[in-house]
Amino acid sequence: MAHTANEWKTGDTITATKLNAIENDLAAVGDGEQGPKGDAGATGPAGPTGPKGDKGDDGATGASVKAIELELTDGSVTGGTATLTDDSTVSITVTTK
Repeated sequence: MAHTANEWKTGDTITATKLNAIENDLAAVGDGEQGPKGDAGATGPAGPTGPKGDKGDDGATGASVKAIELELTDGSVTGGTATLTDDSTVSITVTTK
């Protein structure tokens, strides 16, 4: 069903008949099928840069390994000790498959 457009002019009266004609035409059209996806448009301009935020709190200082001492038994590594930058030590466990 083809829609017959009303040519509205300043001062025209909106009537129930004219509104019902629009409603009926819209109902006749229905939802239809979705068409194919169109091409992407051009990238818009960058928005304004906001104000710089406050500096965050420093994170916890972690210790890292500064030295490793390995234990050898019959030419194989069997364990050891890692010395960290805060001078604490951690045992190194060696497992075999």
